[in-house]
Amino acid sequence: MLSLFLLTAALVLSTVYYSVSFSAQDRLEESAKNYLTRLVGSLDAVLARHSYLPVLLAEEPVIQDFLQKKPTALSTEALNMYLERINKIAGTLDIYLMLANGDTVAASNWAKEQSFIGKNFAFRPYFQQAIQGQLGRYYAVGTTSNERGYYFAYPISDEEDRSLGVITVKVNVAEIEALWQSAPIKFLVTDSEGIIFLASDSEWLFKTIKPLPELRRQAIRDVKRYLEKPLMPLEDFRLVALNPSYQQAWLKNQSYLLAERNMETAGWQVYVLLDWKEITSPAATALAVAAVLWLLTSLLVLLLWKNQSQRRRYKQAAMEALESKVEERTRELRLAQEGLVQATKMAALGQLSAAINHELNNPLGAIRAYADNANQFLERGYPEIAKANLQEISALTERMATITRQLKIFSRKSSGSISDCHLQVALDSAFLIVRPKLAQTKVILHDQRAADIEWVKADLVWLEQILVNLLSNAIDAAAAQSEGQVWLTTQRIADKVSIQVRDNGAGIQEEDKPHLFEPFFTTKALGKGLGLGLSISYRLAKDMQGELLAENAPEGGAIFSLLLPFVETSLETQHD
Repeated sequence: MLSLFLLTAALVLSTVYYSVSFSAQDRLEESAKNYLTRLVGSLDAVLARHSYLPVLLAEEPVIQDFLQKKPTALSTEALNMYLERINKIAGTLDIYLMLANGDTVAASNWAKEQSFIGKNFAFRPYFQQAIQGQLGRYYAVGTTSNERGYYFAYPISDEEDRSLGVITVKVNVAEIEALWQSAPIKFLVTDSEGIIFLASDSEWLFKTIKPLPELRRQAIRDVKRYLEKPLMPLEDFRLVALNPSYQQAWLKNQSYLLAERNMETAGWQVYVLLDWKEITSPAATALAVAAVLWLLTSLLVLLLWKNQSQRRRYKQAAMEALESKVEERTRELRLAQEGLVQATKMAALGQLSAAINHELNNPLGAIRAYADNANQFLERGYPEIAKANLQEISALTERMATITRQLKIFSRKSSGSISDCHLQVALDSAFLIVRPKLAQTKVILHDQRAADIEWVKADLVWLEQILVNLLSNAIDAAAAQSEGQVWLTTQRIADKVSIQVRDNGAGIQEEDKPHLFEPFFTTKALGKGLGLGLSISYRLAKDMQGELLAENAPEGGAIFSLLLPFVETSLETQHD
């Protein structure tokens, strides 16, 4: 009997423990996935925000004239100040100009003690990539500044395609560390060699996930990527695979759930580590609660069994009393009556006990719920972290109500693949993205597109980006009017499709027209924009064999026309 009781208890408690553990692990894995997505998104955003800058600067006449030593070229001092101003506006660490041999001739940090001017960076891979005609990308510790940074470099050529030099932009990705210090996670980012260059714990920096051969370490030191750092492996770091997506990691005698993701463009591996106690603590709490409830239930069953036994004994005593001697009939009847009274009391107690047992079945069935809630009670011991998480979750859910469906499409980085593009889908997506902005104003958007124009030659992501920019600018312009209105129309013109966005705003000033598509030109108030939206849209339209035009409408306001190649019948439709 005791063995059966112990075996049953062991099975119940084991089931509770492992059920809660698996549930807690699922929740922790989901949290790790969300944190990883947000962290990778933050890193992507920092890089994407600045990758265009060296390409734009390489086309700047100011820089072209300086390298070609034209009479109208700026002086070195003026160019330094120009780069310093661009660096401040863009929020980058440094911008500097190198000749084709790697010598730095102008830099945004010209006035600092550790200026790059006069330094030669031809040994840097980003310079070597750029001088070969590519967009150079490279992460390293600066040999002059000792600051960690991600480098974008782009070649500068003259009209005859002769190499003049390289413009380099250094971006501070270490700011991500500060932004994520308050998050209840640990993270690290490694390069393709497994070297940690970003981490929530500064002790992990410039360590490796796995041992590096001495020859590789020396090769890395030769290019001064991490200066003279020893690049030794993390101490006591072990991994055990849980499933294809997650691993359990041990680091400094502490256990973590580890999730990782590869950033292919940057060549980085991003790791997120969450405390394994988020799994074991709820399971231990659930086990303790289950043990207490099991013990109480067992005591209740034992009490009921004893009550039933006592009841049977009293009934037996009453029957024996009824069969007693005739001469003692009166006493026997009295004893029988007392026995019946007592039996009735025991029956009532038995019914009450059964009711109590029934009422306890619900809490017993809700062990799972108590276990789930136990995790929340433990988290309440960290109110500041909990408050920060709840605020961030609230903000994300508010945004997701409108942009979730489009994020995968609009935010992904496009490689510029020009193909048959469904115009109506692009327009619907753009409308969905600007809808919140419309809701904040009294501007009315008139959708006058032609339903029979379906396909154009374009890149879907680029097309949506241009449409969103044009619509957003039009809404801003119309919002200043008492009855702001924006019209979007589409029509076919020969072998082109014209997509027009018109507003009833103030229109385009004559002196602004020649500069409308120039980088960094804007008519908005300071702090409202960098003047890159139309410039980038104009360039994207050109890359899609299209054209972006601007003019004033006869009835007032501005008209922006996007012309793209028309497609009569898409290959996708033919295949269908």
